[in-house]
Amino acid sequence: MTGTLPELFSAAVRRDGANPFLTYYDDVSGERIELSALTTANWVAKTANLLVDEYDLESGETVAIGLPPHWLGVVWALSAWSAGSSVTTGEGSVAITGPDFGIRGTRETIASALLPLGGRFREPLPAGVHDYGAEVYNHPDVFVPFDPPAADSPAYDDRTHAELIRTAEPIADRVLTTADLVAPDGIGMLIGVVSGGGSIVLCRNLDEGKLERRIADEKVDRVLRPDSQHYLEGH
Repeated sequence: MTGTLPELFSAAVRRDGANPFLTYYDDVSGERIELSALTTANWVAKTANLLVDEYDLESGETVAIGLPPHWLGVVWALSAWSAGSSVTTGEGSVAITGPDFGIRGTRETIASALLPLGGRFREPLPAGVHDYGAEVYNHPDVFVPFDPPAADSPAYDDRTHAELIRTAEPIADRVLTTADLVAPDGIGMLIGVVSGGGSIVLCRNLDEGKLERRIADEKVDRVLRPDSQHYLEGH
């Protein structure tokens, strides 16, 4: 098994880069976005370059992700790992927050408006908060880490890259979930999909009346929620 999470994701991109990796729905805003593994990797590279070049993120620092269940949470976790830092559920030296500005980093705070395609805020931000959507597009979509992580480097709170990979069950299915994929109850699912070659349909503000149609339209094999999981009849 690959030793670090960036290596694991790079292997997934090489193996199946063009097919859907993460499909995101928000049933309040009506947004739908589909990211292949290759497109996700481009976002990860841009974000990692932003973190390192603009905010001087260093290997061993911590990144806090204060977003709702969202595709950008996945991008930020993969970017933090690529830069050699770890994701924390506590206070991070660098933090990404949504438009609620719910968390702050001890050193830098970046915010996303959570608009389609990572769009910028339309109103001024609080002092000391940077606009992710205004800055990320300026960075290249290839990232070469100066100090890449090792298998025993911290990756998520007190767990290392190797521990996260070893304890995640590989998932080869197309799964639908409402879980926050970078929260403690969702991180294993994310890593399992990356290692197993599966894909994710992430639903925020799920309209239960649309669930069966979405399962059919997205060819979902398995529904995984924080409180339950099941395979679908006939798959």
